[in-house]
Amino acid sequence: MPTNGKLQIFVDAAQSCAMQMLGNATYIQAEMPSLTLPEGMREQLGTLCDRLTATKHDVISELFELSQASESSTPTAEIKMRVARITQWLWETMLEMNEVVQSLQTASEADTQFFGSWLLVVESAPHILEPFNRTSEAADALLLSEP
Repeated sequence: MPTNGKLQIFVDAAQSCAMQMLGNATYIQAEMPSLTLPEGMREQLGTLCDRLTATKHDVISELFELSQASESSTPTAEIKMRVARITQWLWETMLEMNEVVQSLQTASEADTQFFGSWLLVVESAPHILEPFNRTSEAADALLLSEP
């Protein structure tokens, strides 16, 4: 694992965020058969779960490579590029989750039968958002530090 304190904080936060993405994707997928969803939303929610899972795999792989790079004589610029890439992947997935939450909120406001579906997804979001915020803060501290 990286010896740089700021980098270690980032790695820990990004790993936590990625694992939360996987955990919440698994939970949502398990609950999906019992959900009442608007037309087309089951596919959108399934796509989100697939994206959460894929992002977890990508982030964990990149964190492994980042750890190896930090233990070698890899230039700081490359390490920072990897940190920025990981943060971007997590951010893009967060945006997709927000889109699904917004779609379900609109549907539940129009028809209360979709409230439970909205609630399931909106309750999952903070479990991912909290470690994402820690990751983003750690990335900022690392990226804004001197080389």
